[in-house]
This record gives sequence, C-alpha cells and structure tokens, in this order.
Amino acid sequence: MAASNRPKKKKEEVGSELPSWFNEVAGIVLCGLGILLFMAMVTFSPVDLPEFITGVPRDAAVPVQNWIGVVGALLAYSVFCMIGAAGYLMPVAMIWLGVAYAVMDSTWTKRKWIGLIAFLITGACLLAVLDGPLRGWAARLSLDATEAGETVYLTGGWIGFWLGTKLLEMLLAKPGAIIVLSLAYTVGMILLTGMHPVKFTRAVVTILSEKWKSFRENRSEAKQKLRVERDKQAEKDKLRAERQAERDADRRAAEVMKKGSARKEDELPLDLPSKLAKAKAIEPPKSAKLTKNEVKESTRNVPPPKIVDASQRRAAMNLEPGAKPFQKKKSDNPSLVVGGYENYETPGFDLLDYDDAPPDESQADKDELIETQSIIVETLKAFGVDVTAGDITRGPTITRYEVYPSLGLRVSRITQLEADLARATKAERINILAPIPGKDTVGIEIANDNKVAVPLRELLQDEGFTNAKKKIPLALGKDVYGNIVIGDLAAMPHLLVAGATGSGKSVCINSIIVSILFKFSPDELRFIMVDPKVVEMQVYGALPHLVVPVVTDPNKVVSALRWVVNEMEKRYRIFAKCNVRNFDSFNERTRPEKEEIPEEAEVTEAEEDVEVVDEEHIESIARAFEDGDLGPSASQDEDELEFEEEVPDRIPYIVVIIDELADLMQTAPADVEGNIARIAQKARAAGIHLIIATQTPRADVVTGIIKANIPSRIAFQVSSALDSRVILDTKGADKLVGKGDMLYLPPGSAKLERSQGAFVSDEEVEAIVDFCSNQCDQKFEESVQQSIESGGSDSDSDSDDGVNEADEECYLKCMEVIKAEGKASTSLLQRRLRLGYTRAARMMDILEDRRIIGPADGARARDILISIE
Repeated sequence: MAASNRPKKKKEEVGSELPSWFNEVAGIVLCGLGILLFMAMVTFSPVDLPEFITGVPRDAAVPVQNWIGVVGALLAYSVFCMIGAAGYLMPVAMIWLGVAYAVMDSTWTKRKWIGLIAFLITGACLLAVLDGPLRGWAARLSLDATEAGETVYLTGGWIGFWLGTKLLEMLLAKPGAIIVLSLAYTVGMILLTGMHPVKFTRAVVTILSEKWKSFRENRSEAKQKLRVERDKQAEKDKLRAERQAERDADRRAAEVMKKGSARKEDELPLDLPSKLAKAKAIEPPKSAKLTKNEVKESTRNVPPPKIVDASQRRAAMNLEPGAKPFQKKKSDNPSLVVGGYENYETPGFDLLDYDDAPPDESQADKDELIETQSIIVETLKAFGVDVTAGDITRGPTITRYEVYPSLGLRVSRITQLEADLARATKAERINILAPIPGKDTVGIEIANDNKVAVPLRELLQDEGFTNAKKKIPLALGKDVYGNIVIGDLAAMPHLLVAGATGSGKSVCINSIIVSILFKFSPDELRFIMVDPKVVEMQVYGALPHLVVPVVTDPNKVVSALRWVVNEMEKRYRIFAKCNVRNFDSFNERTRPEKEEIPEEAEVTEAEEDVEVVDEEHIESIARAFEDGDLGPSASQDEDELEFEEEVPDRIPYIVVIIDELADLMQTAPADVEGNIARIAQKARAAGIHLIIATQTPRADVVTGIIKANIPSRIAFQVSSALDSRVILDTKGADKLVGKGDMLYLPPGSAKLERSQGAFVSDEEVEAIVDFCSNQCDQKFEESVQQSIESGGSDSDSDSDDGVNEADEECYLKCMEVIKAEGKASTSLLQRRLRLGYTRAARMMDILEDRRIIGPADGARARDILISIE
C-alpha cells in the first residue's frame, strides 16, 4: 500500500550513456555558435556573397561587411533562404539551450530539439502566410523567387514559401492557415522552453498589473510631492515678500527719522508702528546662553509628578469551579490522539492559591515615597546636578523614582553619583537607568522594604497567557509598571536561566513547567528532565508527560542529549518525506482519509478469541530465518530502515529541561556543549526546545557557543558584575535584590525587562502533578530508556569488552592525542579532550585492556606498547 501511494516520477528521455561533462561542453558550444550566427545575420549583406551564388564577380576592393567574414555571409544567406526572417529566432533559441545546458543543469532531451525545429518551421510558415510586413526586408536581401512571371519575395524562406503558402494556405485559406500555424508556433515554444502557458500568462499579467499599480502610485506620489513643493515655494515667496516689505518700510522710516522733520510725519506708512513692533518681537536675544534662573524655569516645565502603585494584585475573576485557561479541543479524527490520553483534562485554576485582598495602604506609605524622592533630588542638587522630580512607580519588588534632568545636563553625571545616592537613601543597593527606555527621564530603582509576591494564578488568568498567537506560553512575572510578562518558548526558541542560590531560579523553573502543564496534554508535549542535583525535579517524577524518568546521573546526560539529536534528525527526515518544512506544517498537514473496513470483514468477538495456528507455516518461517532468507539484508543501511518506518499522524513538542549545567560541564564538557549547540541550532523547526538553568554562570559553563545559539535569557541575582556580563553581556544582574527579582531578555530584542518572577509554592506544584498523574499512567519510551542506559546506542552494539559506540568514538580521539604527544596519562586526556576524571580514567583502562599502554607506575606517564607510527 505504501509503495502504491508514492508519486511516480515522470520519466524523461535522457542520454544516460553520455558522460557527465557533456551538458556543460554542449551548452558552451551552443552559446558560442548562437552568438556567431547572430552576428553574421545582423551584419549580412548580399555584396559579401561570392560569384557562384550571385553570378556577379565580387569587387575585391570592397571590404567584407559581415563581422564573421565570407563564411558568416554564406551561413546567414543559407539560413535566410531556408526560413527567411524566422532565422533570427535560431541564434536566440541556440543561446537559450546553451544557457539551460551549461548553467541550469538541463538534460539533453529530444523534446527540446523537436520543439526547436517546430518553433523555427512554424515561424517561417507564419511569416510567409502573413507576407507583407517584411517584404521590403526580403527585397533588400535579394531573397526572391519567380512564379508565373512575377517576383515573389521570400519573407519566410523556401520552407515557408512551399509549406506555408503553397500547402497550408491553399488547403485552409489564409485565416485558417494563420490560426493553425499560431497554435503550432505556441506548442513549439512550450516544448522548447518548458514553460506552462497558463502559468506563464498569469505571471505576465501579475507582473504587468503590479508594474502598472506601482507606476500609478509613484505618479500620484510625485504629483503630491510636486504640489507640496509648490506650496512650500509659494509660502517661502510670500514670506520673502513680507520681509522685503518690512525692510523697505524700516529703511524709509530710518530716513525720515534721520532728517528729524516732524512735519513729514504724514509721509510715514500707515502700518509702520505695527511693523516696528513685529520686528522688535522677532529680534534675536542678545545672548544665546541661558542664565541659571532660566534653566530652573525650564526644568519646572514638566508634568506634575504622580504616584503609581503597580504592586497591587488584580481582583480575582468570578470563575466556575474547575475553570481552566485552555479547554482541550476534541479532535474529530481519533487517530490524532495518542492512545491512552483521549480523556485527559488539563489542570484548573482551583489548584492554585490566590489572595486578592489588597494590602493596607496608608498615607504614611505615600509620604515615605515622596520623602525618599525629595532626598534624591536634594542629594543630586548638592553635587551640582539640577533635576526635577518626576513620577514614582512602586512595583512588587522595587520602586522606581523618575527625575527630569535640566537642559544641557549629561545623564552620565547622575550615574556617577550612584554610591552617594545609596548612602543618602540608606538603600542596600540601587540601580540607575539613564535614561529609561522610551522616556525622557532617568530612573532610580530602590528595593522595597516589604516585597509583594506575584502569584502564578494572576498571570494565568491574564489575556496575554491565553493568546492564541503564543504557541507555548510561559508565565514569567510582572514588571515594575504592573504589566504581565508572558514569554513564548516556541518563539524564543530556547531559554537560558541563571542566578545564584536563593535568587528564585528554581521557582522560575517550576512556574515555567506548571505553565506548560496548564495547556498541554501528554500527547501534545513531552518532557525530558535532567536533574544532576537529584532533589530539584523529583516532584515531577510521576508526570505522564515524561519521555523517560528524570535523569539524575551526569554520565547518562550525554546519552540523553544524543538521543534528542537523533530524534531531531529523525523528525527532519519525516518532514522531508512528507514535503513539509517544520513542526506546525507537519501537524496541520492534510492527511489522506483512511479506508474504512467493510462490515463483512469485521471480526466478531467469538472469532477474536479463537486462534488459528498453522504449525507448518510457522516452521517454514523459522527455517527461513535460520537460512537468512527473511529479515533485512546486511547491506541495507540502518538509516534507510528507519526512514521506511510508518509516518505518525502527529508528533508532540519535546521540551528538554536541564536544571544545573555546571555539573554536566565538569563531567563531559565537550560532548555536552556539542550536543546542546547542535540542538539549539536546528531543533526549533522540529518542535524541540531547550531550557537550561545554572547557578554558576561562568565563562567555562555558559560558553560562547551556547550563548550564541540561545538568545533569550533570564538572569536573577548573581554575585558579581562579571557573572552578569557572562549571562546578559552587560551588567545589571549583580544589582538585583533576589527573591524573584529578575532581568528578562525577550527574543528579538536588546532591551532588558526588569520584573518580579511568578511565585508557585511546592504544595501547588505537588497538587498539579497529582492531578495530572491520577488521570493516566506513565508510558515511558523503552527504546529511549535503553538508548540512555547503553550510552546512546543499542546494547547489541556493545563490543565484547563492554565498550559502546560513544566509548569507541572517545577512544579514537585518545589515540590521536597519544600519537601527537608521544605519551599517555589521565591528566593529558583531561586537558586535551576536556574530559572529566572519571571519563579519562575509563579511557586509560580501555587503552590498557587493549594493550596500547602499559600498567600504571606511580605518577609517571604510561608506557606506550605499540609503535606510534
């Protein structure tokens, strides 16, 4: 069935016996001949023809006019005699075929040559039947024939004359011959160029309509621009005339006043007082420098400050019991749901705690905020920095005080006073935004004495979380202005989270996992969780979304990542087989309808209970297996066998969560870094996403390769500015106050967003996991588990000494190091291959077992027992 449904490739007549270089050589030759023929035909003159053709001796004193010489004249004359003016199509067609063969990798087929011959002959016949537009051209080139005592000029050559005029026009008359020849000419052109006529016509019409539309738009824009320029010029001329009139009036007034004659007062123009007043009003100031008082007046011209309390929680929505942010859609096609998860329901809001009671807000709190802002303004003025108070925004964790710098003040002078402002406000640490992105103010952020937690339920109830545009929404937190921060893992497409111990990193990971559980069922999304610290993700051990149990052994993480890479490659092969580009296109593709089983073929329950065993058939199958007649052939590649597997109806997302990257980079840094980089580079279109967390963002942990492929980052409080630069490429994370205070770098943006991370308690996480696990049993992928346990390869691939494929690959690298260095030691392998001690010691044991090196002799390097050559 699968073989019958495959589209059959169209067979084309190809000269398979020709060598591979034949098309390029033939294309170059055709292009050269076409150019020569075109030059010969363009410069053809009957004067260049020899005496045996024209019957008139050629004057040797007259130079040959044809660019290709006498040979070119003879060649052009032959073409014109055969097909007339249609001969100009021959070099064009030859150049077209030459370019197609040499550049476009076209094949040498009979169809194109048949099309070329039909194209030229029908063109010659069509010109001969039309007989008129090119008659003067034929007479000038002496292309004529005599019929019944009259001279007939061969506009279509001899072929057009006999085939077009004498045959088709005599049989079909001129209109019929023109119609038939036009159709044949079009067919020949299609065979030659391979263009579909309908598509070609539509493309031409589309291009012409777009050009016409663009022309009209440009024309209207030009007219509008010209009209605006004329209006501007008219306004300039009007102003110039007014200024000239004022200058003339001022000059006349000055002359009158100079004479000092009061009796000539009546000679002054009537509008002189108004002119003088207007000139005085537009007179430039005496000094361009502003005084100190003028600067103060300019700084006061700002909006009145206001206090915004964004730390208040939103009122709880009136929800029915069991309400949830996403309702599971019932699929009309039951084959689109993995078996066992048809009745799965996502968690509801009632599993999360939410207290929307507003905290007590007294007038003393507002007075304290105003007092702090006045201290900031006075401290800056004490150092000669003149500012004006702006808005005050109190967020869940920090309060942002805005100030307006005076005119001519550099914001760098404010940032230099960071330590003095911290001393004056008695703040543990402050952060200065100079300026605030999108505003003309400078922000001074100070931590609140009483921090307000942001419950996860408040974020899940927001419209931004349930927005259909976000494929994998992540509830991250709330910014200082009270706006909900929602990320989309599918758009990131990978996330890097870093923060010191106690900064809120683990809570952020929990909120991300819970956000995903509120939308996806196990048949839509699967998790692979890596927890080297053992205790962080054990609460998720009962989730039905897990592909394999939580991986806690660092030595098995490389195998798990290698399986993810293999799964990614497998999905891309499936995409190529189904002619789709990415994960979404595959799941939304049009699937062929499955054939329904007729009622006569249905098996009754009684028939199902009866097993019909044909012992002779079983024995024949067993003998065939023993003889090797059945089963895959040894020459068949494993990738081909895997490629022939049945294509699933849909595939789920895979989210890989690594809770601590530093431990893995100490165990096998080269393998971990390489697999993470490969997944991050290619896995987005395959529906595989990474979430990596670490509490030690050092340069040897978060390497440049990992950072380059994971643009979205979340940074919590870190211990130094160097760690902040490693995770964010800028400072700022070292000035966070902890307890969920974070900096978020969204995808496709270079602007950091400071916000308070969402809070979800351990009790809420356990309740959600229990709700998910009680609906269905876990279904681990046994093949994946076996692959991880065996080091990323099947157990059958292990050699007799227990060395698997991964160890063999590392063994070959160790041999290269030994040959290059001429010695062998555990520390040498650790340095050259960036291996952990356990891995390097195992490689030394393998080398010793295979008698490559000698036994250990204290601290000395091992003896090499084989020739290095």
